[in-house]
Parts: sequence; structure tokens; C-alpha cells
Amino acid sequence: MFTSKLKFIFATAATTFSLTHAPASAEDLVLDGQTWQAESIEGSAAQIESYLGRDALFLRRNVAVLEGAEFGDMVIEYDYASTHASGFIGVNFRADSNTANLEQFYTRPHQTGQPAATQYMVMTNGAATWQLHAGPNEAVATDLPPETWIKVRIVAIGDQADIFVGDMTRPLIHVPDLRSVSKSGQVALYASDRPWMRETGAYFSNISVRAASSEDAIIGTPAETDAQPAGLIETFEVSVPFAEADIAEAYTLPALDVLDTAWTSLDVENDGVANIARTTPLQDGNNTALVRFTVSSEEGGARMLSFGYSDRVRLFVDGKLVYSGNAQWRARDHRFLGTVALVDQIALHLAPGETEIVAAVSESFGGWGFKAALSDE
Repeated sequence: MFTSKLKFIFATAATTFSLTHAPASAEDLVLDGQTWQAESIEGSAAQIESYLGRDALFLRRNVAVLEGAEFGDMVIEYDYASTHASGFIGVNFRADSNTANLEQFYTRPHQTGQPAATQYMVMTNGAATWQLHAGPNEAVATDLPPETWIKVRIVAIGDQADIFVGDMTRPLIHVPDLRSVSKSGQVALYASDRPWMRETGAYFSNISVRAASSEDAIIGTPAETDAQPAGLIETFEVSVPFAEADIAEAYTLPALDVLDTAWTSLDVENDGVANIARTTPLQDGNNTALVRFTVSSEEGGARMLSFGYSDRVRLFVDGKLVYSGNAQWRARDHRFLGTVALVDQIALHLAPGETEIVAAVSESFGGWGFKAALSDE
């Protein structure tokens, strides 16, 4: 069945946008016996044509969903060629159109040779997460020349995946923990762009999507990552979302209605980041949630709190504002990605007993998250 809700969710490093508002009509595109469904929308393209000696599926600012098939454990293979050294070209898998939860892999041709050239990402309740999880098990450097066929192969079995790009003997990325709650779902190919380069697109050929067999196996191993600090905060309480304007000018924590509603306990993921979108979708302009935890000290004293966030934060200690920051993509310079790391710090001067820390975390796109660690007493 055609599913426009899923088809026009793009979640990339440069843009997160939906095209469902535009007038559209479904179109079946048949290539090598497989039917892909796309929509006809002004400014986008989806068609079968010849490119570099092959019949290929061409996409520009569009998504093509494989018709009539859902997969759990699977093998996805395709060759792609980008029209320019720019754009975001990839595949969604285990995609649930009802909840907008899916796994995703894409390449960034304009980042060829850089760590951000490739990206594994999960979309959680419609929210992208590339700013939250960008370590060596998610993003790896490789060469991505334009106007050249590049082979991609993804083997997803259980909660792991191997992603091959170019070299089919060794995975470029091994994903030790597929983060989506969806265990099976649709498969879709897509090509999006950067806002200032609207004519970029990609061709796809030699496409194969099938269920994994007993002969398929995960062969990769996790990349080494830095150990998490001993003082990592591993569980937070998260409020229901509200509008950022309700707290943007506050110097003390206001008496928000959400303080009296139920809070959700949220554990951090294996890299120490709490993905706030796991508790609630972003909707109706409510892009801010309170994230709180308590620090206990018998005698009081000073401790350092290190933290990272996406995209903006206002940090309150016992109800008083102590920090306000913006780590949104490009907020600091044109190269700034806004990925979450423990790079900001404040000194906590603790009185004996308990001290409540509340972070008001606001999201625009790329990831809605918070991470924190306390120094030893």
C-alpha cells in the first residue's frame, strides 16, 4: 500500500523536512521486476532512465518505497551514482509508517574522505538522531566520487548490521546496536539535497532487497570507542513537551503546567546520550522538554558537571538559571555540526542534601538529546 507518511520523511545532516503538504499523486516505477512507489511533487523527480550505461531509478528530493514488502532480517544491495559532489543519498529500512520509526543509512558526497562521509542513523518517533550518535560505529570516512557507480550492501540481522560501501569484503560500518524499536518494516531509497543545491540527485541500479538466509551472517566487529566517564548520569526523568517560548526568557524555573504532569524515566543509550524523542514525538510546536536528575551530597562541596545537548539548553540548579547555550547545526560557524559531547561544564556548589538539576532541552532538527556526567567528590 502507498504510504505517503513514510515516503516523505527525510532526515539528513542538512535538512529534516516533510513534503506531505504538497499536492501529490502516486506513481509506480518498475525496475528489474521490482516496483517502487514515489510521488510527483513540484521540485522533485522520480523516474526510470538510462545513466552511465544502465537503466536506473533516478531520485531528486524524493523517496521511492519498495511496494508490497516488509523485512526484518534482510540484505539490501544497490549501486548508486550521485549527479554532483553534494547531497544525501541513502536507504530507510525496518520503516514503520505509523510511528515514523526506522533505521537509515546515507552517504554525503560533499563530505568525501571525511568522517561525515557516511552515516548510520535511527529515526525515533519522526526525529532524526545524527547529532546524538556520530561515533565510529555510526559515521566513517570513505571516498565518494560523483558520477560513478558506488556499491552499497547492508546485512541486518537481529539488532546488528554490517554496512559495506565500495569494498564488499569488509564492512565500512558495523552497527553493534540497531537503535530503532521497529524490528521489521518497509524499505525505501531516497535522495535529498542541501537547501542551496536543489538540483542534486542520484541514480540507483542493481537493486536487490531480500530476506536474510542461513548463509548470511554478521561479520563485522564494533569499532573501539572511548569509555564513558565513571560519573555518567545513566537515567533521567523527562517531562511532556511544551513550547520553547514558555521558558526562553526565564531566569528561574517557571511554574510550568508540565511540572504537575507525569514524568517518564529515560535511560541513556550505549554512548551515554539520552534520546528525548524516545519519550514523545515532536509535534504541535512543542519542541522543548525538561530533563531532570538529583545530586546527593552528605556534606556538600564543589563538583564539576560536564554535559552536552542538542539543540539548545537552559540549565537550572535548584530552580535558578546557571547556563544557557545553543549547539544547533551551524550555530557557531559554518562547519559546526552540533553533535553531542561532554564539552560544556559548570561548577556545582552543593549544599548538604539533595540538589535538583533541570535542563530545558529544545530541538530544531538533527537530534533531541542530553548527556551529563559528574566529577568525583
